[in-house]
Amino acid sequence: MLKKAFLVLAIFSIVTSQSRPSRYEAKPTLALFSFSAEGMIDEDVALYTGFLRLELHQTRSFILVERIQINELLNEKNYDRMDCNTSDCAVEIGKLVGIKKVITGSFNVVADTCLIAGQLINVETKEPEVSVERTFIGELEDINPYIQIMAWEFAGLDAPKDILEIVEKPDEATEEEKKSIWAKWIIKPVNYIANRIREFLFSSSSE
Repeated sequence: MLKKAFLVLAIFSIVTSQSRPSRYEAKPTLALFSFSAEGMIDEDVALYTGFLRLELHQTRSFILVERIQINELLNEKNYDRMDCNTSDCAVEIGKLVGIKKVITGSFNVVADTCLIAGQLINVETKEPEVSVERTFIGELEDINPYIQIMAWEFAGLDAPKDILEIVEKPDEATEEEKKSIWAKWIIKPVNYIANRIREFLFSSSSE
């Protein structure tokens, strides 16, 4: 009788563990495409788009598909439009490789003003789910919090307090607060890589 009870309990545990959704199943796959730009050099476009990718990872709301993975899949399908920064192209690629959502956007710089615009697009419907615009005035080296906050808006979540304080009340932000933001930006790439390694090791051990 005791053995039978243990057997029933074991079977129940297996069934519930298999039916329980994993932390990945609830998250949509997402591809971030390089933003188009006016008045900004290519190196800065790549830098700031990369910063947006890091912050999207921090929201833990998406499964971010790396560009190298997308390129490998496109090569297999002999797709020749690798350089993509428009919504139509992004949706087309998303359908080809099976991604649920894509983000495209633009930087437009005139004098000391930068208009940042982005869209989170549902690949199946081809319709934008979230549209975000931010206007930054100042030196581009201080633009990071305005990019950070967009990631949280795409995720539909409240941004961390330190980011909100700088973006919503830029004149009241102290130099120490700005330096603190920069310190976090320096640390984030390291944490991002470490998290990816942990996820890889976890998935390998699960298999």
